[in-house]
Amino acid sequence: MSSEQRGRVLVLAAKAAGDALVERLTASGYQCASTERETGLAEMVESLQPEVVLLAVTAKRAAELLETVRKTDKLQRLPVLVDQGRARSAEAFKRLAVDDFVRGADELVPRLESALRAWRLKEREERIRMRMGMLLEITQAATSSLELEEILRIAVEKVGQVTGTDRCSVVLVEGSHARTATVVATQEDPSLVQLDIEVARYPELRRALETRQPVLIEEAQRDPLMAEVRTSLLPQGVKSILVQPLICQDDLLGALFLRVSKGEASIGRDEQEFAEAVAGVLANSIRNARLHTAVKKKREDLELAYVERYRELNDANRRLKELNRLKDEIIAVCSHDLRAPLQVLLGHGRLLLEGPLEVQQKQSAEAMIRQGRKILTLVESLLEKGKGEAARLSIEPRVLDVAQLCRDAVAELEILAAEKAVALRSECPDSLMLIGDEVKLHEVLQNLISNAIQHASDPGSVVVRTQRLSRPDGDAVRVMVSDNGVGIPPDELHLVFDRYRHGPKGTGLGLAICKEFVELHGGEIWAESPADGGCTFVFTLPLAQEAARNPRPQPAPGSAPEQPRVLVVEDEPEIAAVLSEVLRSKYRVEVARDGAEGLAKARASRPDLVVMDVFLPKLDGLDAAMALKSSSDTAHIPVILLSAHQGVADKVRALNLGAVDYMAKPFNAVELLNRTERALKLRQGEKDQQDKTNALQRRTGSDPATGLLDRRGLLLRLEQEVARSRRYHRALTLAVLRPDRDLDVMPPNMAEVMRKRVRHPDSISHLGLGVFAVVLPECNADAARTVINRLMPDVEQVTSIEYRAALADVSQDSDPVEKLLEKLGAPPPEVH
Repeated sequence: MSSEQRGRVLVLAAKAAGDALVERLTASGYQCASTERETGLAEMVESLQPEVVLLAVTAKRAAELLETVRKTDKLQRLPVLVDQGRARSAEAFKRLAVDDFVRGADELVPRLESALRAWRLKEREERIRMRMGMLLEITQAATSSLELEEILRIAVEKVGQVTGTDRCSVVLVEGSHARTATVVATQEDPSLVQLDIEVARYPELRRALETRQPVLIEEAQRDPLMAEVRTSLLPQGVKSILVQPLICQDDLLGALFLRVSKGEASIGRDEQEFAEAVAGVLANSIRNARLHTAVKKKREDLELAYVERYRELNDANRRLKELNRLKDEIIAVCSHDLRAPLQVLLGHGRLLLEGPLEVQQKQSAEAMIRQGRKILTLVESLLEKGKGEAARLSIEPRVLDVAQLCRDAVAELEILAAEKAVALRSECPDSLMLIGDEVKLHEVLQNLISNAIQHASDPGSVVVRTQRLSRPDGDAVRVMVSDNGVGIPPDELHLVFDRYRHGPKGTGLGLAICKEFVELHGGEIWAESPADGGCTFVFTLPLAQEAARNPRPQPAPGSAPEQPRVLVVEDEPEIAAVLSEVLRSKYRVEVARDGAEGLAKARASRPDLVVMDVFLPKLDGLDAAMALKSSSDTAHIPVILLSAHQGVADKVRALNLGAVDYMAKPFNAVELLNRTERALKLRQGEKDQQDKTNALQRRTGSDPATGLLDRRGLLLRLEQEVARSRRYHRALTLAVLRPDRDLDVMPPNMAEVMRKRVRHPDSISHLGLGVFAVVLPECNADAARTVINRLMPDVEQVTSIEYRAALADVSQDSDPVEKLLEKLGAPPPEVH
């Protein structure tokens, strides 16, 4: 056995005695050095690297030297033996705090061997404990949500501490025959990352990658493998190198590179086993990161393909919409430019029949009227088939003057009224602007006026009046069509708008359609029988917001519950006005003109609901909805998306992004109100469910106000950690942070602020009134104090209150956990 293996002994004795002991111990196979003076002791310790200290001096001098030993960094943990063989009295040595005594020459070697064996066993246990702790930290980092670069940085730092190497790096490659590799983390220079190297210039790395086996170079200056690079290793003093391949599920990912350049240090079996364990953890983490990156890239490629396809479909849809718009324009032209002239021709034809005509002229006039009526029937049939049910129940909004619309309708039907000997006039002096569908409102007026002319007395009169109404929710217009006919009995007034039950004299289907058209605009329609006779049909429509004269009065505090607030995000002013007017009947409405403005207003005012178009300038509606749902402040706000697209894929994508509903344009006002009410009820239901969840969190040991542990949760966690620390002899520190005054209102981001400064396994609890407890496993008091000192400024900044901290290592404390908290100044349970 070599002297280095037998042991290294530092002898502190007078020169003669020291020389004798060194000679004897050297003969027994020990490596020794002797001195009596403190001067030069540090240099001797650095050269010898002793494992045991032997004192062979008087008791008084032994006490002085023992104090020096305990103050020297590299000696304070070593076993100290005292040679009493030359002492006159052994009693004087008993007061010395040493590990053993040598009472005779024959005991010297056995006592040294026993001390060395015990110290080496203790050192080995310490190294094993440190390696297990470091491996646990690396594993925890690898299984956390940290980025791969941060995980590898932590790993090389921990491996370097355990193995004592001066360089520890992680090198990644793509495949077994890669010519280049990339250094992604290194202990020697943390900033040296993403450095590309040629594998051929590193023979040990090349062999490890080719064989997929660890490569250990014990003596770099003599190993044949390093011959080609030995000249570059000499200036660096490289002694040993270990390259551990990173392999996961037969995939070669790279290597863990260790290098030792320190004098007597080397890479032993323990270091190799530790490097192999760390390599397994890192290989799994690297493979998962690469899989995640591949999946992310695939998803991005699919998203890009989807976007391209979406753009193509959007362009095609835009062209189809243009064609559909042209079709609608043709239908509108037919509705207005064909039907109205035919009515005029038929009116004049009937006038001709009433005059003196010859027989042939009368037959011609009758034929003209018959064919005209046939053409009118064909036009009506064509228009209805062209519009379809969806077109009939939707609106194409534009700004129009309802008073002018009434005057135009009266002018068009004057011939028909004259034929019936009915005086038709309009009393619409004021301009009343609203947002609506001109064709549908014209049809409503034409239907009501035609019915009034038909039911007027002989001689009869029909009057069309308009009137402005002031309402708390915005001004409206009232349109009245009155005739002097026989009227409608009061008990039958409710039947006139029924699609399947007709009122007197054939009213029914036309009025049912009028009712639908009026309600599409957010209005109401009804019939009245005045006391002086006749009948009046009345309908109301909300005026455009710009036309409102009087400001809406604010409700008195406590007078009635506030209406829900709805934010409308629409870039088309006319459609935005229609949405606002429809929703304003039940809700408070605010309007934004683009996606960015809508997102800003939603974050500022926190509305109860957002109704948003998909295609918006500055920020797309889908992106805005995703931004709302990704923020904790606005994630609870329900979103209804509007789009001209009616495909299932568009709806599915909108709902996947967090929208609660999806409506296709053009929309039905009644359906919009129904879906809005349903979305608000859904939000209330989610709020009730959240209240239940908060209650459940309280029962299970979580504080809903902060997301941290409450006192019950802390006690459970602390009991687990205390039991674990005592079982495995690991450090466990408990810290309590107390404010100078009670904190009544907890900042909403407190949990986020505190978690930034602690590790993944650490636990944080809120004990009430701003008092926090932090449990730090695998952390001694000194390290924990550094963590708490780093944490307290953040807590004080966010709460604007000064804090005091108390902490202690409780791993070996036998008190109950409640007592541990009490010792550190935590409030008793009844305080909160």
